[in-house]
Amino acid sequence: MKVLGKTDVGSKRKNNQDAYEVVSKPDYTLAVVCDGMGGASGGKLASSTAVRSFCSTIRTALADNPSLLDSPQEIEDLLRQAVEDANTDVYRKAAEDSDLDGMGTTLVAVLLCDVGDFAVNVGDSRLYRKQGGELIQVTKDNSFIQYLLDKGLVTPEEAKTHPNRNIILRALGVNEEVEIDLYRIDGYEQLLLCSDGLYNMVPKEEMLSVLDGTYTNKKHTPSMRVRVNELIRRANKNGGQDNITAIVIGEND
Repeated sequence: MKVLGKTDVGSKRKNNQDAYEVVSKPDYTLAVVCDGMGGASGGKLASSTAVRSFCSTIRTALADNPSLLDSPQEIEDLLRQAVEDANTDVYRKAAEDSDLDGMGTTLVAVLLCDVGDFAVNVGDSRLYRKQGGELIQVTKDNSFIQYLLDKGLVTPEEAKTHPNRNIILRALGVNEEVEIDLYRIDGYEQLLLCSDGLYNMVPKEEMLSVLDGTYTNKKHTPSMRVRVNELIRRANKNGGQDNITAIVIGEND
């Protein structure tokens, strides 16, 4: 399994409040993206703390008990525990410093292994799966605009420019407890984890053309590194209004 990630400050921001990590082991692949909020220092601290805590919980648990990977239920329980640990760590750091009050972060992550492929999400960072010439959103945004869409109060076109489109309804570190969405992933050629700095700037059709390599006239599909760089480049070209993070996972380079 090939996995590659990159983060970029974007064209408009002075600080990068996104964070990510990838862990590639013989028996599992782990990837996580966090998009922090709460000012330049708060957002960066929240996202980096969450990534570090989340990955540490999973790495430690699997090192101590590799048989957890034999049970889908154990894996889901581990993902839930890792998010709860990350939430606690961010919440505690905010409580220790009044300047950090209200800081938080999104989190989207995948854990891929022999018994199945699993995802967890809090906030509006996203997981997509590419399959059969389609790019399908796996996670559902925990956002105000998604709530309006679900209620039929706005159309997808109206949602793109709605003044409250950036309001999220869930985030790590804001409260002592966090509500978590878990998913099982079926059928994919590639996976894309990203912050909203990518998907708000690059239409889904463009992201698909980059992932499948059809954006170029070259005979051979560009390497994964080239494709990840192209996703970041396009987000900046289209405005780069926010920090941009992308992780691509696939069978081949």
